[in-house]
Amino acid sequence: MEEFTWFKYYNIHKIMKINFVMLFLMFSFLVSCNHGGDKLKNLPVFTIEKFAGNELWVDECFSQVKLLPLQLDSNQMIGQVKDVSVSGDTIFLLDEVSATLYSFDKYSGKCLASASKRGHGPNEYINPVALSVDVENLYVLDMPTSRIIRFDKELNAIGTIAFDFPASDFIALDGGFLLYNLAPTSEKGKFVYISSRGEYINSFVFPEKGDDFNNVLGGGKVFMKNKELEVFAFESYDDIVYKWNNDSLQPILRMDFGEMGIPAGMKNDNINYFEEPYAFAGNIFMLSDMFIPSFFYKSKRYYGFIPFQQGKSMFGTVKEHSYGIPFFPRWQNEDELIGVCTRENEYAQEQLMFVFYIH
Repeated sequence: MEEFTWFKYYNIHKIMKINFVMLFLMFSFLVSCNHGGDKLKNLPVFTIEKFAGNELWVDECFSQVKLLPLQLDSNQMIGQVKDVSVSGDTIFLLDEVSATLYSFDKYSGKCLASASKRGHGPNEYINPVALSVDVENLYVLDMPTSRIIRFDKELNAIGTIAFDFPASDFIALDGGFLLYNLAPTSEKGKFVYISSRGEYINSFVFPEKGDDFNNVLGGGKVFMKNKELEVFAFESYDDIVYKWNNDSLQPILRMDFGEMGIPAGMKNDNINYFEEPYAFAGNIFMLSDMFIPSFFYKSKRYYGFIPFQQGKSMFGTVKEHSYGIPFFPRWQNEDELIGVCTRENEYAQEQLMFVFYIH
């Protein structure tokens, strides 16, 4: 059986660079915050409410849909997409099942190269979990060995960067990397900044006493970058968004679900997120002119479309009727959102395609 998959690109309308000074003037301030610390008390708050039961259509938020078949050789098959990263006209894909890397032309869908470097030798990985790119290289995070494998754009492995803590996600920065630490301590926080050689530089957002950190792992990507090359970070099931600025990670806004939110002071180990009647964020997207949180309420996935400058906010589940493709973006490339899904057609049981959603 031939296998197929979709990629979805969601491009929001004309980009306006975020002015976070204006955010402090535009949004109401709340003084209560579960995270503590003076920096978090006066953040601009995005209130998310009146969403239960609302239904939105993709064409309310995005005006154009483009489908592009991926062109794989007959002997190639992608089992499950673990991560996606884009550099210029090239899309890089990590297959979780085979631990294989692929590169595709963003406009023709042609497979440019593929490589598998699973093993215990130099420049090899055991269980790759995340991708990131810069101008020259593709980077692959190998969680079991706490290493970043550096590849050129033709998928040739050319070097290794080692560090001394477990990480599940990362992003390449100018001169180093920002990683999501799976074992944070009072000395080394949840977000760790290392040099391009793996040397520890700094860390941010330290766990509070009694944090049940393992209960809140998973969800979407931790790090994202918009068209203005601004880097953001967000922990699944949290409500604070952080921005990388001047070699520091700073909180810039928080979400509030009002009466539907998790009560203040309730510990994570007392919550069954999908059985309790509370709303909580799974992942977010930070575009240059719009904040898009993805959140859950009573086992349904909702989305918010919140413009930073002008326009009306919209909240609800999102449906697509032109192609029957579920709306489920998982990654962000500049001001595009990317998802993956499968679809049947009359010629093959499953067809593999890129899908571009453009506002």
